[in-house]
Formats: sequence, C-alpha cells, structure tokens
Amino acid sequence: MIELLSKPATRFIGAAVLALAVLILVLLGLREQRGMIDDAVALKGRERDSFWTAKIEKSNADLNKRAADQAAAIIRIQSDMADRNRADQIALHNLREQNALLPHGNDCGLSGDRVGLLPD
Repeated sequence: MIELLSKPATRFIGAAVLALAVLILVLLGLREQRGMIDDAVALKGRERDSFWTAKIEKSNADLNKRAADQAAAIIRIQSDMADRNRADQIALHNLREQNALLPHGNDCGLSGDRVGLLPD
C-alpha cells in the first residue's frame, strides 16, 4: 500500500482534529454557561420586580385606607356640624318666639325679662 501521509503528519492531523473538537466543546460549554447566567439574571430581575411591585401595592393600599379613613372622619364632622347648626337654628327660633311673647316688644333696650332670655 501506498502511504499518503507520513507518521508524524498523521499524528499532527490527529492532534489538530482532537484540539478542534476540544475547542468546539469548550465553546459550546461557554455558550451554555452564558445562557444559564442570563437566565439567572433575568429570574433575579423578575424576583426584584415582583418584590417592589408588592411593596408599592401595599403602600398604595395603606394610602388608600388612610384616605378613606380621613373621608369618613370628614363626613362625621360634617354631620356633627349640621346637627349642631340645626340645633342652634331651633334654639334661635325658640328664643325669638319667647322674645316676641314678652310685653313691650318694641321697646328699646333690655328689660329684665329679655336679659333672662340671654344665654349664660
């Protein structure tokens, strides 16, 4: 048989093919490792986004609750003020009726009876 390549050339080609195969495997491994790192970074980013979204939602819920509590307090205060105003209007109406029933309603000044109508 005719030998096409010498023994050293065959060894060199074999070593080169082996080195090329190792290089390809290393590159594929690095590519896979980079993909795993990218996946881990994306997962961590989604976890942080979820964490801060939950914090913001909780803060917004607390703020909305405080606003609702303040609105309820305002409604209570307005209701109390309306009740007081109504009571004051009734008291003023009664005072005017009592004043009108007193004798000498057209006199100037205060009589003893009218002074008795004044609040303390």
